[in-house]
Amino acid sequence: MARQLPIKEEQSSSIAFFLLFFYTASVLIRPHEMFQSSLEWTLIKVLAICCLIVTLASQRPLNVYPQHWMLFFLPPLIIISGFINGSGTFGVSQSNGFIATCLIPLFLFSNCISSIKRQHLIMIVCLTAALIIVHNGHTQQINLSWEGWALGTQAVNNFGSENRRITYLGFFNDPNDIGMFLVMNIPFAVYFFSKGKFVVKTIMLTVLLVLLYGVYITFSRGTTLGVVALIGAYYLVVKAGDKVFLAAILFSPIAIIILTVLQGNVDESANGRLEAWYAGILMLISYPLGIGKGAFFDHHGLTAHNSYILVAGELGVIGYSLWGGALIFTVVSGYLFIKRSASLDLSPEQEAELSINKTLFFSMVGFMITAFFLSRSYTVLLFIFIGMTLASHHRTVKLIPELKQHFNGSLAMKCMMYSWSIILVVYIALKLAL
Repeated sequence: MARQLPIKEEQSSSIAFFLLFFYTASVLIRPHEMFQSSLEWTLIKVLAICCLIVTLASQRPLNVYPQHWMLFFLPPLIIISGFINGSGTFGVSQSNGFIATCLIPLFLFSNCISSIKRQHLIMIVCLTAALIIVHNGHTQQINLSWEGWALGTQAVNNFGSENRRITYLGFFNDPNDIGMFLVMNIPFAVYFFSKGKFVVKTIMLTVLLVLLYGVYITFSRGTTLGVVALIGAYYLVVKAGDKVFLAAILFSPIAIIILTVLQGNVDESANGRLEAWYAGILMLISYPLGIGKGAFFDHHGLTAHNSYILVAGELGVIGYSLWGGALIFTVVSGYLFIKRSASLDLSPEQEAELSINKTLFFSMVGFMITAFFLSRSYTVLLFIFIGMTLASHHRTVKLIPELKQHFNGSLAMKCMMYSWSIILVVYIALKLAL
C-alpha cells in the first residue's frame, strides 16, 4: 500500500487538478504547437512545474507507492551507468529528462486524480486528443501533398509503398506512437459505451470506429496486433482462470517471435528486429549494469524495437528489475483486483471504481502488447497511464480493504522477479529461432 506523508486532514486540491487537466491537454493535444507564433512556448514545462508546486503545497495526502520507489531509483542509476560507460555528462542529461518526462507526470497523475469524476475528465481529454490526431491523419490521407491541418505535419511513406502513415505534433510525429496511444484509448471508448445511454452509446461507437480507422492508417503491424491481442486479453481475463491467463502471457512472446521469423522470410525489417532483440540481450550479458540510457543505438546502430529489451540492454539487471517491476506490479495488481473482487458483494460505488480499474488495466495491457514492437520504454504515455492506474488502485483499496493484500510492497518485490520472465522467454525463443 502507499506510504502517506504526515498530514493534518485529507485535502484534494482543485487547483492542482485544474493544472493537471490542462497539462494533459497540452501533452496530448499540443495546441501550442499548432501555430507558428506559439511554437516556442514552454507551456508543458510551465504547467508541469506549477502543478507540481501546487500539489506538494496543498494536496493531502501525498501518496508514495511501490512503483514510485522503484522508478525514483532509476535517475541515480542512469547517472552511475553513464559515468561507468565514460559518458557521465550524457548520463546526467538523460537522468534529468527521465525525471521531467516520466517521474513528475507519474507523481502528479497518481496523486491528483482523487475521484471517478476527475478520472472521467482525463479520459475524455485522452479520447479528444485521439480524435483530433485521427482527423489530422485523415486530412493527410486525402491531401495531395500528404499534409495535415496541424502545423508542419505530413504523412510518411510506408517502406516504399504508396501507403501514407499518419503523423501528428510532438512525440506523435511517429505513426507507431500514434498507434500505441489509439490502442490504449480503446478501453476508454468501451467504458463510456457500457455506462452510457443511447446517445452516449452512439457517440462512443462512432469514437471506437474512428480509433480503429486511426489504427489502420498508421499502417503499424505492431499496433494492429495490439488491437487483436487486446480482444484476446479481454477474453482471457473475463473467461479464463489464472493459470490459463499466465500461460498465455508467458507463451505470447514465443508466438510473436515465430510470427516475426516467418515474416522475416519476406520482410528484411523483421529480421532486423530479431537481430536487435538478440543484440540487446547480449548487451545485458556483457554489461550487467547497462550500457547507459540512450546508448543502445550507438552500440547496435539501430533501436531495439522492443521496450523491454531496450531497458534491459541500457540499464542492466538493476534498472530492468526496477522498470519492469513497476510495470508488471501495476498490471498484476489490476488483474488481481478484477479476479478477486468477482466473489465479493459490492456496492454501486465499489462496482463503479472497479469498472475504472478494469478499464485502465486493459489500457496498460494495450501498452504492454504494442511496447513489444516499439522502443517506448520512457514515453510519457506510459507514466501518465501508470499514474492514472495507481490513482484508481488507491481509491479501490480505500473502498474495498479486502484487496489491500494485492497492492503492497511484498507483491511489488515479487513482480520485480516476474518481469524477468519476459526477457527469459524472449531469449529462449531467439536461441531457437536464430
